[in-house]
Amino acid sequence: MSAITPAAPGQAAQAWVLAFAHGWLLPASADAFADHFQPWFDPRIRLRQPLLPTLVGHQAFRERFARPLFALIPDLDGQVERFAIGADDAYIELTLRGTLGGRPIAWRVCDRATLRDGLVVERESYFDPTPLLRAILTRPRAWPVLARARRRPRRPRPPSATDRRDAAPGRPPARPTTNEPWGG
Repeated sequence: MSAITPAAPGQAAQAWVLAFAHGWLLPASADAFADHFQPWFDPRIRLRQPLLPTLVGHQAFRERFARPLFALIPDLDGQVERFAIGADDAYIELTLRGTLGGRPIAWRVCDRATLRDGLVVERESYFDPTPLLRAILTRPRAWPVLARARRRPRRPRPPSATDRRDAAPGRPPARPTTNEPWGG
């Protein structure tokens, strides 16, 4: 009879802390940042943080978290200060630093990551948003970037009955699909 040796408690959480620290250490871009973290995330990861709604999934992490954050603070990086590890979770305290609206900014954050089967299924970030909001409000150069970052991507319009009818084989479209007159 063979013996099965379970993974040591906290081993996945310890690996996550190392990956987390590496990912925040001078990320090259929002996409490089998202690419680094995505393999560590469950496809249905839930991300909770102040100032944003709860985000779910890899695409939301990239499109609604990483890209807006790095658009606002392009040189953002983070340094892990301390951490605590449980069997399937980790608390990581870090300091984030960068340039917002032409001036430096720094704030402290504590992230709690819950892991299942070695992947992060939930990340909740705790921080006082007041210093970040104050910096945004007092740096007008950041306002247009923030406005673009907060804008929700438009959802594609569902096809209308006319669109569905026009999709039938051999039927011409009911209205032009370009600015050109009917002949093209």
